[in-house]
Amino acid sequence: MTITLEIGTCMNTKNYTSYFLGYFIVFGIVITLLSSSISYKIHMVDIESTIKKYAQEVSLSRQSYILKPQINQMDDLVMALADDQILRDFIHNKDPIKKRELQNLFLTISNSNKSIMQTRLIDETGQEVIRVNRDNIQSLPYIVPESALQDKSGRDYFQIVSQMTTSEIWHSKLDLNIEQGKIEVPYRPTIRIAVPLFYKGVFSGMVICNLLSNELLQSVENSPLFNLYIIDKDGHYILHPDNRFSWNRYTGVKHDLYEDFPEDASSILAGESSGKAFFAYPLDSILVNDDDAILLLKPKETLVNSLKAGNLIATVIVTVLSLLISIPLAFYASRSPIKLQRALQNSNTELQRFSDIIDRYVITATTKTSGIITSISTAFATISGFSKEELIGQKMNMIRHPDTPKELFKELWNTILQGKQWHGEIQNQTKQETSYWLEQTIIPINDEQGVPTSFMSVGIDNSAKKELETLALVDKLTNLYNRRKVDECLYLEIEKSKRYQKALSIIMIDIDHFKHINDTYGHQLGDTVLQKVANIISNHTRKSDCCGRFGGEEFVVMCPETTKEGAFTLAEQIRQAVETYPFERINSLTISLGISSFERDDNIITLIKKCDDALYIAKSQGRNQSVVI
Repeated sequence: MTITLEIGTCMNTKNYTSYFLGYFIVFGIVITLLSSSISYKIHMVDIESTIKKYAQEVSLSRQSYILKPQINQMDDLVMALADDQILRDFIHNKDPIKKRELQNLFLTISNSNKSIMQTRLIDETGQEVIRVNRDNIQSLPYIVPESALQDKSGRDYFQIVSQMTTSEIWHSKLDLNIEQGKIEVPYRPTIRIAVPLFYKGVFSGMVICNLLSNELLQSVENSPLFNLYIIDKDGHYILHPDNRFSWNRYTGVKHDLYEDFPEDASSILAGESSGKAFFAYPLDSILVNDDDAILLLKPKETLVNSLKAGNLIATVIVTVLSLLISIPLAFYASRSPIKLQRALQNSNTELQRFSDIIDRYVITATTKTSGIITSISTAFATISGFSKEELIGQKMNMIRHPDTPKELFKELWNTILQGKQWHGEIQNQTKQETSYWLEQTIIPINDEQGVPTSFMSVGIDNSAKKELETLALVDKLTNLYNRRKVDECLYLEIEKSKRYQKALSIIMIDIDHFKHINDTYGHQLGDTVLQKVANIISNHTRKSDCCGRFGGEEFVVMCPETTKEGAFTLAEQIRQAVETYPFERINSLTISLGISSFERDDNIITLIKKCDDALYIAKSQGRNQSVVI
């Protein structure tokens, strides 16, 4: 009896334990299978959003980092050419010398950008006046002889631009280059960018650049995740993964949009942004032309299959592992809720991806209030020439360019230390001691009391724009300021002298018998003489002095806060330096100098005339002397 009771008690205990153990195990299995099933379905839904995010990233990279910078750069270049003083002088008087200078300017611009296929000046009748060609992206540009220049009055771009009423930029369609009325073979995709020119309100011609588009389009179409297409508003292919079908509007190749997008072609042409197998992104904000181009992204089957396979494998692995883990953890299942962090993980992934894009393409840096660098982007390190390790922990002034005015930094620090944003242009210096320009915004990061604790700067590389501005203000031969810049400096210095009642003197310099040098030794030696004299002038003047080539063999030196006596002393130093300089093949070379100082009633015209009169006296009295009026 006792034995039977003990056995019964033991069985009851085992049954009770088995019941709860079985319950917890079954509960764990049910929860695991249910969670895995839900997870699988959620991830299947997420595949569509993942593909959409990939498409947005690919579109953003193609538009913001490939197409837009290239087109904007060309827009700036064409506008700079249209505004150039040499071009405007040539349109005004058709001077052959200005034409040669303009040809050299066009050649220099074409050399600066290998994507430029043609740079042309077309007059008001449609006749090419200047044309610089490049045969392919590896070749050097060259000036086309006058005998090969063509009449473009019948071309559509001339018809359109000649009817424009303002100096706005015009973009052609993306098409194939045509020469002598025929499409060039092999095909050369191009886009034309033009600006009309006006003289006294009347159309006087146009500046037009043809941009080689092969490499630009090839860089757009390469993607391991998507097939990329560009179509025009009528559904014709500008870019197709199979090159046979690209440009089919012009080549006559029959290939319909419905063949690549049988279910979505109508939606695409109707302006839908996405469908079962496409994502569409308008390019009309970048390519402002009659194409109304659209970038189409079609996910590759490998992308879709890999996402589905990855989802299935991940679900199977998670299910098996969860089942294995659920058994030993069954006793604790009722107290330990399952924690899912999928949304947080997706957010972190997206944030990291966005951070990587900023790091690669945006010039950013963070500093302490003392100017010590705490972090920089890869783009910042690339443009500065320093590594991140070399910059972090150092002061920001290690990249300061010596020519940057101290007043600019004083204004900058006064602004940001008050907790305000600062925006402006700064010239910096790379590790290799070359200069570059940034259009920079500095943002204070303030504490709760509004006191700055650190600063973040965001910059845009502005070097190309600055280089074009320099080209427009500097005489190419002598590297001194040109006449336009000289007039600008003279106006500013006269205004300062009027306002602050400070001295201002002008020296006008003319090379004696320069025509004889050109006639006897040739213009090449004459150019060398101009360069040497310019160097001597630069070496004997201060940074505050403004030196420029006034025209031909004449130079001007503006000396702020300098009396007639001081200017005469400087003039004599320059004259003696030229007289004693060992010029090649020339026994001797002298200069004549006229000096005048600003007086209260003077303006630019009267001040220059006084200098010119003094120079005339110096030359009439035998040359090689300085005369003050």
